[in-house]
Amino acid sequence: MSEKKNLKAVSAPVKLGIILLIIAGCMGLLLGGANVLTKDRIASAKETANKKAYAAVLPEGASVDALEEVQVPDEYKDSVLEAFRCGTIGYCLRVSSKGYGGPVIIAVGLDASGQVTGVEIVEHSETPGLGANATNESFRSQYTGKSGSVELVKGEAGAGQVAAISGATITSRSVTASVNTALTFYENCLKGGK
Repeated sequence: MSEKKNLKAVSAPVKLGIILLIIAGCMGLLLGGANVLTKDRIASAKETANKKAYAAVLPEGASVDALEEVQVPDEYKDSVLEAFRCGTIGYCLRVSSKGYGGPVIIAVGLDASGQVTGVEIVEHSETPGLGANATNESFRSQYTGKSGSVELVKGEAGAGQVAAISGATITSRSVTASVNTALTFYENCLKGGK
């Protein structure tokens, strides 16, 4: 009788393990199916968001429909995700750098002379009410008209400088680093129609 009891005691955990394995397998299949069904929609939504951001930062008179992709050299692949030329009017780039909550991906527009024509935040995971304020026009517009290199400062900003967001220095640093990457990329890879 005690052998029968021991057999029951052993079989109960095994049964539970098999049931959990079946449930986990079913959930994996459901999640895999959901991924297959939604991946095209997600890719389309990202492409639409990128085009909207490019349209917002391009120099005046430039069109998203006229963008020609520019090859990004290997040394920039980690930070410059995409680069486009818009005829002789200017350029737009999608640039990434690390923020407080993860990567901050921005679109930067440059005119033919290398001046920033606009900055849009495309993706971020920054803290609401702090780093997320990088999406505010009052912060982003500070970069417009800048060229060469931009310096981040706390407090009042002078020529060639932008004022950091209070309480979100890391996010401000991230956006500034991305703008500086775009400006460096322009100098080294785009200037003069390279």
